[in-house]
Amino acid sequence: MSKKARLEQEKSAILAHIAEKGAPMSLGEIEKTLSLSINKKTLQRRIWSMVEEGVLLSSGEKSHTKYYVYQDRNVVKSVSKVSIEDKHPIFSSDVMSLLSYLDTPSYAREKSSYQFALVDNYIPNKTQYLPEAIRVRLHEAGKRFHEQLAAGTYAKKISQRLLIDLSYNSSRLEGNTYSKLDTQKLIEQGLTAEGKVHEEAVMIMNHKEAIEFLIESAEEIVVNAFTIRNIHALLSQDLLANPNACGNVRQVQVFIGKSAYLPLSNPHQLNEYLSLILRKADKIEDPFEKSFFLLIHLSYLQPFEDVNKRTARLACNIPFIQNNLCPLSFIDVPQEDYFKSLLYFYEKNQFEPAIELFEWAYLRSCQQYDVVTDSLGEIDAYRIQYRADRKRAMGHIIRKKLDEAAANHYLEQYCRDNNITSEDKFISMTLSDLSQLHEGSIIGLGVTEKMFLEWQSMQ
Repeated sequence: MSKKARLEQEKSAILAHIAEKGAPMSLGEIEKTLSLSINKKTLQRRIWSMVEEGVLLSSGEKSHTKYYVYQDRNVVKSVSKVSIEDKHPIFSSDVMSLLSYLDTPSYAREKSSYQFALVDNYIPNKTQYLPEAIRVRLHEAGKRFHEQLAAGTYAKKISQRLLIDLSYNSSRLEGNTYSKLDTQKLIEQGLTAEGKVHEEAVMIMNHKEAIEFLIESAEEIVVNAFTIRNIHALLSQDLLANPNACGNVRQVQVFIGKSAYLPLSNPHQLNEYLSLILRKADKIEDPFEKSFFLLIHLSYLQPFEDVNKRTARLACNIPFIQNNLCPLSFIDVPQEDYFKSLLYFYEKNQFEPAIELFEWAYLRSCQQYDVVTDSLGEIDAYRIQYRADRKRAMGHIIRKKLDEAAANHYLEQYCRDNNITSEDKFISMTLSDLSQLHEGSIIGLGVTEKMFLEWQSMQ
């Protein structure tokens, strides 16, 4: 038996065993109950490989990680017949048939160009890319609060985990080789991983800044060219050979690797259709339809010299952040499946693969953040109640360039003048928020970047 055949046989046996148990299993549990003769290190590599391929899913972290088979799409017909190629964990058999089109080399596929009618004919709240059944299912899975809370409340609640998950997974889809643990160390401690190119660390830190911008600006952000261009600028800073290309609609032709699709090249039309896409997106009421519309059309238009798909992945989270829904972090989405769904749309203008991937990816994110939310506990009602007061107070402190002692005195007086309950909690919370401010998180405080930097330099 060849090495490749033995490897596939081992993976099939492991997958069948986990599917037969019907419940998530830890590495230790799999090792103890698996009849296959295989050492623990090899078993671990096989499992990690299947997680990367998307045929096996995981939940939890470190020693608490458990693995399971995604059953909802009938990944396996029966335990006795399980095979890695039996059923795809994301795509239905019909969609797999469609994607077989991409097995033909790109040079042999029919050339395609940008189809203006896809945007021209779309009527917000009448045209629907996502079927109603999918939108209802995703809303039920993604809903986090029954009461009406300020935009961005849930994203702030899970902000640290969201920064790591979305930065890691979006970068991973671009070929970044940082592990999730290395990503966490970089984001939380500024520690770069050994043996990695500098550009990979920059890519991750750019994601962090862009995500922070979305979270902090949730109450004011509008889906328009200003917002999308700024997201692109944050994501692309220090990565593009032409610094002037950061945040600006491209003036050059771009090409899509391994694709027969040639994107639009006329700068005037690029500006026009970016504006049109965003005007229509802003009018879409359903957050899932809006998210999918942004994801697919920003990727398809390719409005920037580079970093288009990263921009689309963050932009599609705006409606989720605004509506306090679970974010879409692209957790466990295989790179190959992601790009196939996009390439198929680019060349055939059919949505089915992208819809199935979007649905799977969103439900996978919901599973992840259900666990995160449970571990964080209930939302801090006090923080929400006095959010506007904290912002007013912070704005005043920055404008008046108050040091810590003067800020304390001002906050004590502010609490008395505005009948703030639990004065010490309000002051501690406000000072803590002040210490974490940066240029990308001052929207809504009524201060300019210059005011903030002058105040910060005095601290």
